[in-house]
Amino acid sequence: MIKIFRKIRQQLLTENKFSKYLIYAIGEIILVVIGILIALSIKNWNEGRKNKETLNNIYTIIKQDLETDLLNIDKIFTSMNLNEKMLMKVINQTMTFEDYKSCEPCQRVLHGFPDYTFQERGIKLLENQSQFTNNDLKATITDFYSELNTEIDVDIESINIGFNDNQYYWKNNKSWFTDFIRGISNDEFIEYALNSWDYRNRASEFHVLYYELYFGHLKEYKQRAKKIIEKINKTIN
Repeated sequence: MIKIFRKIRQQLLTENKFSKYLIYAIGEIILVVIGILIALSIKNWNEGRKNKETLNNIYTIIKQDLETDLLNIDKIFTSMNLNEKMLMKVINQTMTFEDYKSCEPCQRVLHGFPDYTFQERGIKLLENQSQFTNNDLKATITDFYSELNTEIDVDIESINIGFNDNQYYWKNNKSWFTDFIRGISNDEFIEYALNSWDYRNRASEFHVLYYELYFGHLKEYKQRAKKIIEKINKTIN
C-alpha cells in the first residue's frame, strides 16, 4: 500500500501536476489521521472493556465481603441477645441473689463483649484503582464504608474505654476482683451487683454504648449492605 502511494506521488510530480499532487497529499494526510483516530478508538475501547472487567471483579469481591459481614453480624446479635435480657434485669433491679448463684453468665454481663472487624478486601482494591471514574455505585460504596466504619470504630472505642474503666476500678477497689477475673463465684460480688448503684450505672452505660449505639449501627450496616449487594448484582449481571 505504501509503495502504491509513493508511486502515485512520484507520477504526479513527474507530470508537474502540482495542484493534483496537493489535493492528493491532503487526502493522504486525512487518511492517516482517520487511521490514527480508528486506532485510538480501538485502544480506548479495549482499555474501557478491561477497566469494566476489573471494576466488576472488585464489585464481586465487595459483594462477598458484605455477605460475610452480614453472616457475622447475625452471629453477634444471636450471641448477645440473651446477655441483653440479663443486663436489663440488672438495670431494672429484678435480679435476685439466687439468680446470680444459679446463673454464672449473669455475673459476666459486663465482663467482655464480641466485636467484629469488617471485611475490607474489596473497598481497599476500589480505593487503590484511581483510573476508575466516579459513578453512582462507586460513590455509594465509598460513602457507606467511610460513614459506617467510622461510626462503628467510635462505638467500639467507647465500649472499650468503659470496659477498661470497669476493670481498673474493680481491680483497685474490690476484694472480690481476683475471683471475678478468674470466673469464680463470689458472694461479695453478688451483694455488690445487687445493691450498688455503681454497678447499675455501669450496666446502664454498657447497654447504651453496646446495645443502642453499636447494635444500632450494625443494623444500619445490614440494611445498607443489602441494598449495595442488590445494586452490585444488577451491575455485574
